[in-house]
Amino acid sequence: MAELLSIDPQGTFQVSGTAYHIPREFSPREVFSYHRLLEPIPDIPGGTSLSDEQRALQRAFLLRRAAACIIPGLQAANLEDVSLARLQALHRWIWEHRPDLAVEASPLADA
Repeated sequence: MAELLSIDPQGTFQVSGTAYHIPREFSPREVFSYHRLLEPIPDIPGGTSLSDEQRALQRAFLLRRAAACIIPGLQAANLEDVSLARLQALHRWIWEHRPDLAVEASPLADA
């Protein structure tokens, strides 16, 4: 069953009984890594096309990795049971409350 995420105003949430805190400030390296992981991956003309299901799995994988790169102690594997919709909600919260991480081209727009 997909796990629900409830984030308090300070940026603390729990996954599988472990609390994590979204920091207020990030290093340039964390910001760069976060943005790179959320960049859309373009289709290559004549290359392999992903099905909608494969694209959703890829999107969830990258959202887990992006969260793990900015939240201390969080591993992408800790978010395996979190649904794509909940991962998207986590990143929307981040963009609304940590503006230095907001991205222009939302990878959530086509979800």
